[in-house]
Amino acid sequence: MSQVGCVGAGWYRIIFAALEQAGQLGEPVTYQQMKQKFGELRIYGRTVRGQYSPPGDAERRLMGILDAARDASLSTCEVCSAPAVAEKTRVRCTACADRNPVHLVCLSSAGVISHQ
Repeated sequence: MSQVGCVGAGWYRIIFAALEQAGQLGEPVTYQQMKQKFGELRIYGRTVRGQYSPPGDAERRLMGILDAARDASLSTCEVCSAPAVAEKTRVRCTACADRNPVHLVCLSSAGVISHQ
């Protein structure tokens, strides 16, 4: 994974759980991007086989894993991982919604880059 995008640290557990589940599919998975979009976590990935042929069982299971991660992000604060509700463009708990600016961390092959 070279560039995986910018997400709040509160969603890391969701991401790591999804990556662990995907790792147990028995097929290599490539990830194109991970980001926050419209207030929800988006993870874009495919099985290597699914990139070149119609979706098989592993590809369908991967899509289920990634959809479940998206759904979990809608009730998890992207800053601190507390239970939260979705706003128009972000998901934050009440305490973190009052903080400004939102602290985001980018994950990349170059390391962790912090943004304020």
